[in-house]
Amino acid sequence: MRTGVLIASAIEAFFLLALLGYGPLYLHQELGAGYFLASLAAALPALATFVGSMAWGQVARRAGLKVLAVVGLAGYLGLGSAILVTRSPLDYIVGVSVMTLFSSALAPATLAFLTQAGGDMGQRLAKRLQWQSSGWMAGGLLGGYIFGLSGHSYVYLMMSLALALILPLVLVLRDPSKVTVPVRQQHRSGHPHPMTIFLVVLPFFLAYSGNEGFFTNFGLYLRLLGIPTEWVGWSAAISTGLGWLLALRIGHWADRWGGKAILTWVLLVYAVLYVIMSLAPWPPIVVGAFSMPLYPLLNIGAQRAAAESVPPDAHGAAMGVINGASGLATFVGGTLIGEVDNAWGPNIMPWTAAALVTVGLAAALIVYRKPKSPRP
Repeated sequence: MRTGVLIASAIEAFFLLALLGYGPLYLHQELGAGYFLASLAAALPALATFVGSMAWGQVARRAGLKVLAVVGLAGYLGLGSAILVTRSPLDYIVGVSVMTLFSSALAPATLAFLTQAGGDMGQRLAKRLQWQSSGWMAGGLLGGYIFGLSGHSYVYLMMSLALALILPLVLVLRDPSKVTVPVRQQHRSGHPHPMTIFLVVLPFFLAYSGNEGFFTNFGLYLRLLGIPTEWVGWSAAISTGLGWLLALRIGHWADRWGGKAILTWVLLVYAVLYVIMSLAPWPPIVVGAFSMPLYPLLNIGAQRAAAESVPPDAHGAAMGVINGASGLATFVGGTLIGEVDNAWGPNIMPWTAAALVTVGLAAALIVYRKPKSPRP
């Protein structure tokens, strides 16, 4: 049944890439929306992801993971339907945002399903990331091709049919809520207070704000350097492909050293790379840095760190916080760095990303610090 979870994750990734990547373009080109209104096609669903994921994560223990998975996939079917019937920018934004409140239940369910059994959680999270990467790559290639031929709605029609095919698989998934295989004791925090989850996710949120903020404005930065904007897609494809190849190895590292250690190290690397890009904005350095497969380390590290910090029956809530933090960080980071670009120009964008990641690194060093052993 785990295969059904992985397939659902791939379809989710395909759908999200089409939604966030082509939604604003659809509103601008097909529905005649202005740039600000078109930007809301990605910003408001990101906020809905934050609200929905937090809420669904909190009810996961009572409702069960299978129920959340069904609600999430039904939400994606609703997204496809909403886009097919809307004919105005406002209807599109409202419909997508409302349906995202339901589709955001899927990610906490699949993540908790793969971590509740404990043990080699990193390996299972890495396998999920591989399926997600396949969905992202397919979505970028096929979505762009179909959009160029016949418009945005046909992408979602195809996705709705695909989701209708996967829905029966999730309906028969075994709910692992009763699984009690222990997580390795050296990776167990033993403090399942809600504040623990927020503190563990805080470094990830800060770093993700910097990364997503820079990514959403990466095309503007490349234009400043005289690099063709096609490199946005190419560098993302290179990074995704390398991440797919290294995912299982990263999962092994996370299981060996713990998610908190992986997350701390990747934040350090991110901070150094952004500073290098700021000091030496040479095109090969910028494109090479952006093509590095660091996202799997950030993603698996954060998920593993959260799973290490709470009991298995609280994994749904923890993964809801992570998914919600991703949505909020996308909104906050994109808005902040976009305003920085408007006020001071693209040259300051990598410095802003470096500052956010550095604050996240400082938070990780404080939050993840091991307590001193009491003196005998």
